[in-house]
Amino acid sequence: MKKIVLTISLIALIGGSQLWAQGKCSKFYPLKEGAHFTLTIFDQDSISQGTVTYKVDEVTGDSGRYTYSMAMGNTVLNSAQYTISCTDDGVDIDFSSMGGGMLSRYSNMDVDIAGTNIYIPNDLSVGRTLPDATMDLRVSGAPGGVNISMKMTNRKVEGTETIIDPNGEPRECFILSYDLIMNMGTTIRSHAKQWLAEDVGLLKTKDFDVDGGTLRGLMVLTSYEL
Repeated sequence: MKKIVLTISLIALIGGSQLWAQGKCSKFYPLKEGAHFTLTIFDQDSISQGTVTYKVDEVTGDSGRYTYSMAMGNTVLNSAQYTISCTDDGVDIDFSSMGGGMLSRYSNMDVDIAGTNIYIPNDLSVGRTLPDATMDLRVSGAPGGVNISMKMTNRKVEGTETIIDPNGEPRECFILSYDLIMNMGTTIRSHAKQWLAEDVGLLKTKDFDVDGGTLRGLMVLTSYEL
């Protein structure tokens, strides 16, 4: 159960930020075969807990196929491939694609998944609010059934900050924040912030308690190659 919660939480924290295959429709992420990114997961005491990696495998027009993998030590918790397509004014992605490898554990069961997409426009500006995103997952055939719901709400652009990326380049980032409500039989609430930079994408994510005061963990981009 702890691994499932961790997987879903990190998927939500990444939000739409893992969409490397976005072509000309997004100024935040490159569309280039072979581009790869590694984010390191840290707990509240800044102790490394694992990594999340992305790699663009194939590009066709304004869409691309990439591999996503999350590992804790030598154990791969989640791994999958996705095809992501662009919209004219930015990017949106549904939670079913983001869930990816997590859903493979239910491959022999009936899975119903629905929700509203995560939307990230090109014209981010401080003070702008963004629409909520939701996911409802129901699995039939599992003992007792499995029902998972998740909602990203109060999404907004809080401000900007310049961060030095792993290659030593200064990057001006937009800081996006949102509240996360997850229900897996019990309700888990948290507050998250993301730092997004043009051309590279996600540089940093922080996960806080529901009040946004206590840091519970973070992810930092530790290497990338375009």
